[in-house]
Amino acid sequence: MADVIIEEPRVSEARSGTQAKSVVFADVGKVFGGSTAALSGVDLSVARGEVFGIIGRSGAGKSTLLRLVNGLEKPTRGEVRVNGVSVGALDERGLVGLRRRIGMVFQHFNLLSAKTVRENIALPLKIAGVDKRSIDAKVDVLLELVGLTAKRDAYPRSLSGGQKQRVGIARALVHDPDLLLCDEATSALDPETTQQILALLRDINRRLGLTILLITHEMAVIREVCDSVAVIEAGEVVETGAVWRVFGDPRHAATQALLRTLVHDLPADLAARLASAPRDDADVLLDVRFTGESRHEPDLGALAVALGALGGRVNFVHGGIDRIQGHAQGRLVVAAHLHAHGANEAGLRAHVEALVAGARRHADKVEVLGYV
Repeated sequence: MADVIIEEPRVSEARSGTQAKSVVFADVGKVFGGSTAALSGVDLSVARGEVFGIIGRSGAGKSTLLRLVNGLEKPTRGEVRVNGVSVGALDERGLVGLRRRIGMVFQHFNLLSAKTVRENIALPLKIAGVDKRSIDAKVDVLLELVGLTAKRDAYPRSLSGGQKQRVGIARALVHDPDLLLCDEATSALDPETTQQILALLRDINRRLGLTILLITHEMAVIREVCDSVAVIEAGEVVETGAVWRVFGDPRHAATQALLRTLVHDLPADLAARLASAPRDDADVLLDVRFTGESRHEPDLGALAVALGALGGRVNFVHGGIDRIQGHAQGRLVVAAHLHAHGANEAGLRAHVEALVAGARRHADKVEVLGYV
């Protein structure tokens, strides 16, 4: 089994000490068809009240993991506990009760086209035998919560994708769940609408104290809304921790690959000119990284002064700094001029080593990319 990379403390635990667990996966494995392992040795815990993201590529096992939580699948080995209750030990009646305490938001909305927004939201309560007055009161509250009061009598065909997903979220909340499961809830939405739905989920989490377990293949979604994240690859959890830690210093190759779309990679024009050996009167390109481990803001002025004192001209040619959970982190490509007045290659390399050492006093990681 692959090594699991765990960063401690998790953000939720750091906030509140020994926080109660909403969901626990204990050595969970799932095999389909007698031989196909969808999950293997999964150990995870989701703190009550946090937004926990599970990310992985297609076929990694994300959806299987989610279906174990509400008992739609049973583990081949290990145990899944929700609020301290073993899901696998529940009978059919117990599963019905559990599922009423778990809301589910789907990728494709699953709305009934012949029913209005209000009727779609009310349907689970109607099936449960709740009286009409209570249903009406509950639906009105939820319509206001998701910002759809004006659309209560509209039909799904007249709604945008974001509005349909808001209906789905409201419907998932009708039984006042303790836990909300989101299965690729923004994958069918455009970027602007995705941001709006993520903001709504975060608002619901804060206002209701609701635990949210969210699966996605998009690192941007994890960055926007989650407190903690687990990266799953080929059915195994390979890295987990607070979002800022995993984003700032990804350890596993799967995490690094998923983050590649968000990383400020070297532009193609610079990469095409890159040489592997130093030469006099060239620039060395330094990959300067800030992981967020320090609460201090990156001091780019001090970095420029330190490099300038050693090499003269300094340019910030690419990259940027982001903020995740109060931690400043990012990557900069810095060009520092080499001018050693006819020094040989050994002298130039010594100059480069001095530049790297100077940069490391003001950054968490520094590497040489090459020379232009």
